[in-house]
Amino acid sequence: MSTINRDFRFNDAKSRHKRHPALSWGLFALASIVIGVVVASTSDFSSEAPDLAEQANMELTTLALPLKGQAETTGAQTRSVALPLKPKDAQHDTVKLETRTLNNEPQTRVTRESIRLPLPELQAQQAIIDDIQQQGAKQWRELKVKPGDSMARLFKRANISPQQLDELMKSGKAVKKLKRIFPGDTIRVLTDDNGVLQALSYEINHESYLLAERQDGKLVATIEQYEIEKRIAHASGAIKSSLFLAAAEAGVSENIIMELAGIFGWDIDFVLDIRKGDTFNVLYEELYRNGEKIADGEILAAEFVNNGKAYRAVRYVNPQTNQAEYYSEDGKSMRKAFLRSPVNFTRISSTFTTGRYHPILHKIRAHKGVDYAAKRGTPVRAAGDGKIIYRGKKGGYGKTVIIQHGSRYSTLYAHLNNYKRGQRVGGKVKQGQVIGFVGSSGLATGPHLHYEFRVNGVHRNPLTVRLPSAKPVPKRYKLDFETKTRPVLAQLDLLTRTQLAANSP
Repeated sequence: MSTINRDFRFNDAKSRHKRHPALSWGLFALASIVIGVVVASTSDFSSEAPDLAEQANMELTTLALPLKGQAETTGAQTRSVALPLKPKDAQHDTVKLETRTLNNEPQTRVTRESIRLPLPELQAQQAIIDDIQQQGAKQWRELKVKPGDSMARLFKRANISPQQLDELMKSGKAVKKLKRIFPGDTIRVLTDDNGVLQALSYEINHESYLLAERQDGKLVATIEQYEIEKRIAHASGAIKSSLFLAAAEAGVSENIIMELAGIFGWDIDFVLDIRKGDTFNVLYEELYRNGEKIADGEILAAEFVNNGKAYRAVRYVNPQTNQAEYYSEDGKSMRKAFLRSPVNFTRISSTFTTGRYHPILHKIRAHKGVDYAAKRGTPVRAAGDGKIIYRGKKGGYGKTVIIQHGSRYSTLYAHLNNYKRGQRVGGKVKQGQVIGFVGSSGLATGPHLHYEFRVNGVHRNPLTVRLPSAKPVPKRYKLDFETKTRPVLAQLDLLTRTQLAANSP
């Protein structure tokens, strides 16, 4: 280049030097050889790149970078430097700087390589990623049950065909739970891109749920159990005005206090017998799922002091029947053969008496039962196990049900608004089972239940009659009962002593 520049700077014919033709051709040939070597070297790099990318799954980008200095030796030499890419480019990629020196001519390229995996492993990895992406696109949908809804209506709103509902209802006995859904319930469904039902989930209660999944092309329904953790809690309270206010102050839920009233309701009338200064202590379970409390469990042991008299109950599961009941400390059943009151009432409008002025007949006559005032439609329950011997209108009683309990006892329920469907004369009922609803049929001035209790055909006052007890703990399980209840009763003793110490001046 210096010769050419000189020729342009000095454009004088006298000062020019004529070159020999052979020298020009020699320089041309040398330049052609150098260019050919460079082209061949570049072709060699390009031919290697596809094979390397196929074997190691690399993305290649070749850049020509100038180098400072000269190569130390002649011939082909390679210098590689691995540089990490910036995080925004790729987590697992690296940059490799490769330098070759060929005939004292440095040539450099940069390659970016991804994760080194053989092709079969890479395909398997990609299949997993594709499956995760497809699952992410499939979202569970929540169907809220509204008043009047059925599974058919829910599926119609979700654009799921009736044929799939039919298939679901044939997927196993567990799906019978779906025949009794209630407003506020939530049913979760999962469908594919074609709207075909793949899975359905329905929470039955805090401890179990229904799961229907498609397996080998068919829906299979099962009842699954949640992992529930049970923790023991305790509470104590003193009644100042009402049991419910005392329970609220002690941090006891309404469910627990209703359970407590049910346990002692055979001996204590929680409407009429409660007094200021009465106290209670209760040990009960709390249910947790994934570390979060979801509900209260069973009462393990409880004590209620009413008007100075202490009543105690402890829970025990019969090993033979696997049924739990509450017993006193000596193994006697807390449950009596009869409920003290067969309806949740607001007040007693008329008591048992031999002479009462009848508000409709306007004369004095015996009132051989108890009238419980309650809202129209309030459920009326059987006071004990027995058989229906009368069901229909009975003079001034209006709509009436009479139940025979064994050979000695019978109960009468009058002035009903209507009867519980599905029951008939001769049919058996269990204690606490609904048999009708409060009304004002017959000679009645307002909605209430007229309740009579008879022993050997003779009327007795339902509020004061001594009720027969249920069966105690069987003798063969008495030792098991004492062994299992002793630790719980010891905790109840400690709770009682703590409450007494706190209330003492």
